[in-house]
Amino acid sequence: MARIRTIKPEFWKHEDLSALPEITHMLAAALLNHADDEGYFNANPALVRAECLPLREPSVSTQDSLRMLAEIGFIQIGQGEDGKRYGRVVKFDEHQRVNRPTPSKIKAMHIVWEGSMPTHTQLSEASPPERNREQGREEEQGTGNSSLRSESSAPLALTSPNPPADLTTTRAARIQQIAEDAREAYNRILAKPAGNLPACSVLNKPRLKAVEKCLPTARLMCKTLFGNERVTPKFWQDYFDEVALDDFHAGRQPGGPGHENWKPDFEFLLRETVMAKLFDRAMTEAAA
Repeated sequence: MARIRTIKPEFWKHEDLSALPEITHMLAAALLNHADDEGYFNANPALVRAECLPLREPSVSTQDSLRMLAEIGFIQIGQGEDGKRYGRVVKFDEHQRVNRPTPSKIKAMHIVWEGSMPTHTQLSEASPPERNREQGREEEQGTGNSSLRSESSAPLALTSPNPPADLTTTRAARIQQIAEDAREAYNRILAKPAGNLPACSVLNKPRLKAVEKCLPTARLMCKTLFGNERVTPKFWQDYFDEVALDDFHAGRQPGGPGHENWKPDFEFLLRETVMAKLFDRAMTEAAA
């Protein structure tokens, strides 16, 4: 049952939430109404959608939205002793001040949270959750001839290493590796001297942030292409190969009046709107 709750103004300026699809950001706000007085909720996607988005056809599935919210540490998802899925808003107490709260029935359960060892929900707030499949360095490098224009991409194998203790460090290392893979493919395919665009020589903080922000869109693209959401070196090769086919995005066509000398760069090509536009074009032409 929805509850009367407040939302702080800074909620809408939260950088990680704002990098997600709009419907996912909206769901995060709705979960503050849906959760019980200690921040716990039934995480069955069908029930969450019925309670939080009853009159909408979301552009992103509720299941995917819950996953993305878990990836940035806003919520945590786990399985209860009854076999059902449950969630908790990780820093619920920072968002809400509930007067005379009703004790949570879910909190009292034995729950195994994803990305952690079994626990009775006593987890440190400083350890945001990570999915097992998003941990560790990718072992697969891509072996087929699939591309953004292929309709027969085979699913990629997933590794499932034991989750390390420091999940925050693991997430940063994972983003660093994805960024390295993206930079290597970009420089090899598009940067001078082979291509026409400026090289990406250093993965500084703005470039790492650009990679992190594009991951929700990249994962959706990988799910369509490969059958899973793991962002692999093969994905970046296919994506930048598609970029190379476009005269403007590959730097062969000058910009508009007053911007004749401007060319796309690494950060520009990682904008979610640019990636989605090129992906839509590739899928349309592949289906033609």
